[in-house]
Amino acid sequence: MHILRRLSLYEEMFAISKDFEIEYEDIAANHGRVKGFFWLIGNTLLVSYYYFVLTTKWRTVMFRNYLKIAFRQLMKHKGFSIINISGLALGMTACLLMLMFVVNETSYDNFHPNKDRIFRVITDWGKEGSRMKFAGAMPAIAPTLNEEVPEVEVAARVRRMTKTVITDAENQTVKEDNAFYGDPEIFDIFNWILLEGDKSSVLDEPYSVVLSHKIARKYFGSNDAIGQILTINNSPYKITGVMKDLPANTHLNCEILVSYATVEALGEYPDKPWNVWGDDYNYIVLKENVPAENIHKKLNRLLIKNAGDWYRGRMDLIPQPLSAIHWDNESRGDIGPKGNYLYVYLFLSASILVLLIACFNFMNLSTSRYVDRMKEVGVRKVVGANRQQLIYQFLVESILVSLIAAAIGIYLFILLNKSLYALLNIEFVVSSSHAIYLYGIIVLLVLVVGLFAGGYPAFFLSRFRPVDIIKSGFWGVRNKLSFRHILVVLQFSISILLIVGTLVVYQQLNFMKNSDLGFEKKNVLLVQFPWGNEEVKQKYPVLRDELLNNPNVLSVSGIYTVPGVNSQFQMGARKAGDDPEKTVTLQALPADFGFVQSMGLQLIEGRDLSKDYALDDRESAILNETAVKVLGLEDPVGTKLLIPRDQEMSEMTVVGVIRDFHVQSLHNTINPMIIFVEPKMYAMMAVKINPSNSEETVQSLKEIWNSVLPFASFNYRYMEDAYHSFYRTEEKTGKLITIFTCLALFVSCLGLFGLASFMTSKRVKEIGIRKVLGATAGGITVLLSKQFTKWVIISNIFAWPIAYYLLSRWLENFAYRMNLGPVPFLVSGAVVLSIAVLTVSFQAIRAALANPVESLRYE
Repeated sequence: MHILRRLSLYEEMFAISKDFEIEYEDIAANHGRVKGFFWLIGNTLLVSYYYFVLTTKWRTVMFRNYLKIAFRQLMKHKGFSIINISGLALGMTACLLMLMFVVNETSYDNFHPNKDRIFRVITDWGKEGSRMKFAGAMPAIAPTLNEEVPEVEVAARVRRMTKTVITDAENQTVKEDNAFYGDPEIFDIFNWILLEGDKSSVLDEPYSVVLSHKIARKYFGSNDAIGQILTINNSPYKITGVMKDLPANTHLNCEILVSYATVEALGEYPDKPWNVWGDDYNYIVLKENVPAENIHKKLNRLLIKNAGDWYRGRMDLIPQPLSAIHWDNESRGDIGPKGNYLYVYLFLSASILVLLIACFNFMNLSTSRYVDRMKEVGVRKVVGANRQQLIYQFLVESILVSLIAAAIGIYLFILLNKSLYALLNIEFVVSSSHAIYLYGIIVLLVLVVGLFAGGYPAFFLSRFRPVDIIKSGFWGVRNKLSFRHILVVLQFSISILLIVGTLVVYQQLNFMKNSDLGFEKKNVLLVQFPWGNEEVKQKYPVLRDELLNNPNVLSVSGIYTVPGVNSQFQMGARKAGDDPEKTVTLQALPADFGFVQSMGLQLIEGRDLSKDYALDDRESAILNETAVKVLGLEDPVGTKLLIPRDQEMSEMTVVGVIRDFHVQSLHNTINPMIIFVEPKMYAMMAVKINPSNSEETVQSLKEIWNSVLPFASFNYRYMEDAYHSFYRTEEKTGKLITIFTCLALFVSCLGLFGLASFMTSKRVKEIGIRKVLGATAGGITVLLSKQFTKWVIISNIFAWPIAYYLLSRWLENFAYRMNLGPVPFLVSGAVVLSIAVLTVSFQAIRAALANPVESLRYE
């Protein structure tokens, strides 16, 4: 009976008959309560059936009617429909582009089934105040964990192949980057799927290799690669497996995997594997419910047990979660692209802001447009429509617009995503793993935009009383003008935030690129030496002297690293006679004589390293200012230092002090540095050339190189380009914000244009009367424009403090940064105001120039 009372059709179906409950009592009295109960159940189900059938039928009819009305409204007001749909479509496209970038960044390595239990062992090295993290650790860690630590399910090592040159079938050499040595257990850790081969044995033997499907097709085409021989670094390797290509969003993008047993066969495995660290990446899978802190303690016990007590307090082996690797920008020697949460939050915020602008446009224009439909609402209410039905009708209309906009937005996303990500040098593929996110985001956008953007107009319009609407047709409009102004302020405040952000990003980028870095980065060529080729190092002195004979070559220096090329070479140093506990970590920079001159460094005290001094090649060193402070040297020149060289502590004499210079980007503070001569460590040459006729000079350098080293390729780049590579993230950010700022500004102006058009159309008679009374076109234009420019000015006042706070926080990420002055704020305000005035003025001038006779004729 309770169910029947809940049904709205109860009264309608039984009002003309006897009361339903009385009939039940009669049946129960005459035929028993059992029969009465079954009669009651049967009729309850029957009434429920008719209720739901009729309700569904009429709701379907009404929904179809709402769709017809919605389509008619879209076709009746084509201009407003185009503006509304275009604004929403552009907003959704921008939102999709940025949200899918965020999805890509936050889903790194998510395809591994045991991702929550996978860890990488990283190294924290040094004394307090000069500690550094390294992604690599000892090669002995993984085998020891497999044997001695029961909490570890499996462990494996990976080592990058520093030089990978493949000789193809046509005897052409091809350099491959994504090549690694690996233990067989690596397939038990990562979800690397073998298409061919047995994972339990593919990496057992030395000189065996597993290729990705892409690499196998590259060198063997459609032929079966298993069992074939691939020449790597002039040695034959047997292909034992082919694995599925890895997704783009992984930190360990392995395309060539050579058995780790090959390291031992090549004689590259150290005699003391617990005392050598940095080249091997150790991955572990913990057993279920084993906390990472437990393995952290055991790792460091194993370190002291096997490496010696000297490491206590100097080194900490840390299990790093797999999910943290992509975001680790501190660990030196790391692999794979790095993410930055700051930029993820930035893009996520920008996507929401652009979508908000599009929604505000929709709300503004819809509210304005719905004013013309007040009489329709009044008539509908008079003939029986309730508020819920009216809200439902208007929400159907807004969701329909959202669906059309979403369809256009998806098309634009498919059209633009590859071009945009290529422009930003972002490796991104819309793969099957992203499909669920893409579909979810699209559905969410349609619902959010439809309900959020259409919700206010629906509730706004449905609340009016029929008598007031039919009497005036415009009741309540003036009271709601303030809300539209609030939306205009919010729209342009967001646009101003984005413009200020764009200007500050580019200002900081220019500051970093053009700051005094302490060295001369222009007109310096970096010529790469072939890695591990001893003949090149033996012939380096001859090559250097030949190059110096060129009149356009100002200086030449062999070096280990330069600004723009990350250096992972660190060493502990202390004053001779000091206790070992006072050892500090210095960044080591092996370099040739004349390095100070080649790099344009400023010598503060002492002299440069020179071949004129017999001991400079083994016993002399140069420090930077920071190293002098860290070591606590009051009179540095002549001080004796102890540093590790050739497996023992060597005494070095400080012969000079140079002004600090930036080897890393301005994100980082300057590290203490020691420079000394060590020819076997040279990885490249820095050649300073005369800027005039640089192309001819480079060509002559190539000829000299080929004459001395005919077996090695001449690979060079300018140091300025190498250093600027540090700021690729900021460049990407600047480009992305610029694109979406322009888009946000365009969408804002699109809405402002529609709103100005509507407001002007409502003042046609007023404009006609003013012109008849002598008003000029200019005066009318100013009159119509000032109501909008006033709110744009307020937008600036509202947006500037927020922009200042957010940008100040962003600049804190840089150790060296620009001063945040008023220029970007004033420029952004002027740009937005100018564009807004031009947008509104177009409609205002058009109305001001219209013939007043046309607007007043019917009067």
